[in-house]
Amino acid sequence: MIYALVLFVLILIGAGFALKKVKKTGSFLSLTSNKVILEIKVPRVTNEDETFKTAALAMESLFSSLHGLLKSKDEGNEYFSFEVVSRPGLGIKFYSVCSERAVNFVESQIYSNYPSAQIIRVAENLPVYEDVAIWQMSKLVESKRYIFPLKTYNDMEIDSMASITSSMSQLGDGEAICFQVLAKPVGDVWQKEGNDYVSAAKTGKKVKNVSTLQSLLMLILTELWSIFTRVIGEAAMIFGGSYTAEAGRDAKGVTPTPKLTIVQEMEVNSIENKMAKMGFQVEVRILVGSKSGARVDQTTRDLVASFNQFSTTNLNSLVLGGNTVGREAYTAFAECKFAEVDSFILNVEELGSMYHLPSQEVETPNIGWSYSRKSEPPAGLPIKDCTFIADTVFRNQKVRFGLANGDDRLRHMYVIGKSGTGKSTLFETMISQDIANGFGVGVLDPHGETIDKVLERIPENRVDDVIYFDPSDTEMPVGLNLLELSDISQKNLMASALVSAIKHHFDYSWGPRLEYLLNYSILTLLEVQGTTMLGITRLLEDENYRKFILHNVSDPVVHKFWDTEFKNMKNNPKLITESIAPIQNKVNRFLASTTIRNILGQRKSTIDIEGAMNSGKILLMNLSKGKIGEDNANLLGALLVSRIQFFALQRANIRYDQRRPFYLYVDEFQNFATGSFESILSESRKYGLGLYLTHQYTAQLPEQLLKAVLGNVGTIATFSLGTPDAKALAAEFAPYFTDTDIISLERFHVYIKLMMNGMTSLPFSAKILLPWVEDECVVAKSTNKDWVLELSRQKYGVAKAEIEDKIRKWVDTNFDKGMAIAIDTKVVGTTVSPAPVKPPVPLRNPEPTIARPTPEVQEPVRQVERLPKIQAPAAEPPAAITVLDSGFFDGSDMVLPDGRKVKVQANYAAKSELAYGDILERYLHNGEDRFRQAKKVERAELEGTLYKDNGLWVFVTPEGKNYPVSQTAVDFNQFTDGQRMYGTIPAGVQDVPYCTLALKRFRKETTKSAEADKIKNDQSLR
Repeated sequence: MIYALVLFVLILIGAGFALKKVKKTGSFLSLTSNKVILEIKVPRVTNEDETFKTAALAMESLFSSLHGLLKSKDEGNEYFSFEVVSRPGLGIKFYSVCSERAVNFVESQIYSNYPSAQIIRVAENLPVYEDVAIWQMSKLVESKRYIFPLKTYNDMEIDSMASITSSMSQLGDGEAICFQVLAKPVGDVWQKEGNDYVSAAKTGKKVKNVSTLQSLLMLILTELWSIFTRVIGEAAMIFGGSYTAEAGRDAKGVTPTPKLTIVQEMEVNSIENKMAKMGFQVEVRILVGSKSGARVDQTTRDLVASFNQFSTTNLNSLVLGGNTVGREAYTAFAECKFAEVDSFILNVEELGSMYHLPSQEVETPNIGWSYSRKSEPPAGLPIKDCTFIADTVFRNQKVRFGLANGDDRLRHMYVIGKSGTGKSTLFETMISQDIANGFGVGVLDPHGETIDKVLERIPENRVDDVIYFDPSDTEMPVGLNLLELSDISQKNLMASALVSAIKHHFDYSWGPRLEYLLNYSILTLLEVQGTTMLGITRLLEDENYRKFILHNVSDPVVHKFWDTEFKNMKNNPKLITESIAPIQNKVNRFLASTTIRNILGQRKSTIDIEGAMNSGKILLMNLSKGKIGEDNANLLGALLVSRIQFFALQRANIRYDQRRPFYLYVDEFQNFATGSFESILSESRKYGLGLYLTHQYTAQLPEQLLKAVLGNVGTIATFSLGTPDAKALAAEFAPYFTDTDIISLERFHVYIKLMMNGMTSLPFSAKILLPWVEDECVVAKSTNKDWVLELSRQKYGVAKAEIEDKIRKWVDTNFDKGMAIAIDTKVVGTTVSPAPVKPPVPLRNPEPTIARPTPEVQEPVRQVERLPKIQAPAAEPPAAITVLDSGFFDGSDMVLPDGRKVKVQANYAAKSELAYGDILERYLHNGEDRFRQAKKVERAELEGTLYKDNGLWVFVTPEGKNYPVSQTAVDFNQFTDGQRMYGTIPAGVQDVPYCTLALKRFRKETTKSAEADKIKNDQSLR
C-alpha cells in the first residue's frame, strides 16, 4: 500500500513538472528595451597562417566563454543573438545582440578571440519595416534528434560563411536578407540522452529513434524515474527491505558486446564528440524582405540551400521549419524572440561552424570588413599643453592627444596620404591651434584651400599679425625682393639657396656652366643694394649695366670672374650664346609673367620674412596653382622655402633660449624641396624652425630625400596609400601594421608614430579631428576673415601702377659706369629705416610734446649695407699719416664696409659739422686714433626747432619730422631748448637717424639743391 501511495505522489509531482515544461516551451524570451546591438568588423588580412578554421575556432572559443554566464536557475540565464544582415547599398554586416548587463563581457570576449576586431555600438541593424513590402521569417530545425551532430569546420574544405554570405549578396532595391542564431547556454544534463544512445549502441540494446520533442519528454521521464527509484529504495530500507532498479527486471545474464559496423562506429564517435563539449539551446532563423512573394520564396530557398553544407547522410541536417509573414515575423526577428519549443541543442563547435566572422578566404563582395586593423596607443599620450591631432580608436577607447608644445614640436612631422584622405584637414586643425596659441606660423599652400579655411579661424587678438601673401592679387601685389640682404657677408649662402631653388625647378635641363654663370650673376647683384631678380639677364646682356653694377662691387673674386672669365666667353659668340641663352630662357620665362614680375621686381620688400619668424607672425603664402599657374607656384614656393631656410640659419646669431619657435607647414612639399632640403631637416630644429610636411606618394621624392625625411622627422603619420607606397612605408610601421593595412585605411584615419619626450612612440591607430564636427572642433570659427585680408593688403600691398611705373623707368634708364661714379660722388647714403613721424609742431609753441625716437633707427649694421661702395679719397694723405681704414659717419661712429664700428670723438664730430653719410678716414697720431673728413655728402638744409624730450635732444621740422641730435653738439655750441635753427642732412634723403646742427644764424628761407633732387631720382632707379 505504501509503495502505491508513494508512486501516486511521485506521478503527480512529475505531471506538474511536465506541465510547467510544456507551458515554458510555449512562451517567448525577448531582448527589447535593454538590448545592445554590436556591429563587428574584422580586417581582411592576408596571412598564410590564418585560415577559415582559425576564424571558426576563434568563434568556438568565444561561445565557450559565453557559456560561463550559465546560472543554476534557468530563468536567469542570458541568451545572445548573432546575426548577418545584408542590405542594398550597405553591404553584408555582422552583428551581436545581447542585454545591457552582459554587453561589456561580450565585447571583452570578442576582443579576446578577435584582437583586431572593431566593435561599434549601433542603434539599429535592420531596415525600417515600412521600407520593404513583404517580410517573411523562416526557421531552420534539425532533421534528427539533437544528439546527432551537424558537420563542423573540422570536416570542411572551405569557409561555411562563404556560401551563406554569397546567397545573401544578390539584392535589389527594397530587399533585405537576415540570418540569425539565438543561443542560450544549457547545463550538462543535455548530454545524458546522447550518452545513453552511445551506451545502448555499444551494448547491442535497441535504440528507438525519436523526435526532438520526444527526446525532451524522454529526458523528463528519465529524471522522474531516477527520482522514483531513489525514493522507493529509501522507503524499502526504512521498512527493512531492499530495492534496486535491476530487481524489477528479469536477469538474463551478461550478453556479449556486439561488433559495430564502420557506419555505426562513425556515428557513435560523432555523438561522443558532440557530447564532450558545452552546449547551447539555439534557434536558427532567416528573415527575407522583398517587393514580391515569389522573390521572397526564391531568396529563402537559396539561403536555406546554403545550409546543406552542414548535413551528413547518416547523422543530421538542417531543414526548413515553419514560416511567419508580416509584422509579426519582422517583430519576432528584431526583438530576438526566443521560442524554446522550436529550439534544439548545438555544441560550441557546431555553433562556431554555423556562425563566425568571415575569414580572408571569403570572397563575397560587399562584406563590411574593417578596412584596417587598429593598434593600442602608447601610455602617456600628451593630452594637455599640446597641439591636438587626433583621437585614438583602439577598441572604442577615445582619447584626444597631440604633439606636446616644446622641443617635440621642433622635431618635424611628415604626413603622407592619397588625395582626399585628410592631410589638409589635419593641417587646418594644427595651424588653427598654433595661431590661437600665439605661435609663429608659416603656411605654404599650393592649392589655397587650407589657407582659406585657416583664415576663417583667426582670433581677433591675432588679426594684426597676419601677413597674407597672395600673388594672384595683381592690383595690390606685395613686394618680395629675393636679392635683399642685410648682411653682405652671407651673400654666398643666399646665392647658393637661390640657385638651388631655380635648379630644383629646371632640373630636367640643367648644366654645370649654367649653374656657374647664374651663381656669379646672383652673387654680383647681392652685393649691390636695391637690385632685383630683373637684373640677372640684364647683367648678362647689357655691358653698360654690368659696368654700372660692378662699380659698386668690392669682391675681387667677382670682379675677376667678369673681367677675365666672362670676357673670354664673350670672345666666343657660340659659347656665350650657349651659356646665356639657358639662363635667359629660365629666368625670363619666370619673370615674363606680370604677376610674378610685379612682386619680385620691387626694390624694397614689403614683407619681412625674417622679422615675421623672429617676432611670431603669421605668414600665409597662398600659391594657388589654379590662379598663378603650376610652374610659377612651384618656383615661387621653392624660392620662398629657400629664403625661410636662409633666415632660419641666421638665427645662429641669436641666443638659443631667445629663438622663438616658428612652425612652417608645407603642403605638396616635393615641389619646393630643393637640394639643400636634407640639411634643413637636420639643422633647422636647432634654430627654432619646425617643419610640417605633406605629400601624396613616395615617387614624388628622390630616394635620398625620402630617406632623409624618414630618418630626421620625429613624427610620422600615414593616411591610406597605394600599393607601392604602402610597401615602402610598411617597414616604418611593422610589425603592428602591414602594407595591406595601410592600403585599407579609412578616410581620416591614420597610423602614426608620435614624438613623445624626445622619443618616437610605437605605431598606433587614430582618427584625425574634423573641424566641422562640433565635438572635434578645437578652434571656433571667427568673422575676421575679410578684416584680415583687407588689413594685410593695405599694410603690405603696393599699387600696381606705382610698381609698373618704377619698373618701366628702370628698363628705360641707360645705366653706365659714369652714372655710378656720379651717384657715388654726390650721394653716399640711401634711404634707411624711417624715424618716428611726429605731427607738425607750431614754432610758437615753446614746450611741445615730442615722441622719443625708437632704438630701431639707431641700427647701424643694416644701414651700412644700403650704401654703395666707399671710394678712396681724391688726394693721397701726407706721407707722415698712415690711413688705417675708412667708413661712413652714422652720427656717432665710423661704420666700416664690413659693418664694424669705430667710435668717433664727439667733439670732433660737433666741431667739424659731420653729416650722416660723410666719409671719414682713421689714422694714428702719436699712437691715438684720429679722424679726418675725406668726402662730404651733398647736404640739404632744414629749418626747425631744437627740443629736449626725456633727456634726449631732437630737431623737429615744421612738417613734423624728428631727427635725433648729438648731446655733444648741443653742449659744444651751447644751444638751448626751443631754439629755432638749421639742421643738415644728406641731400635727397628724407629719413636719417641723425641730424647735424648748423652753426650759422637762422634765416627765413632755405633752398634745396635741384641737383640733389635729380640725384635722389637717379638713386631710386638703382
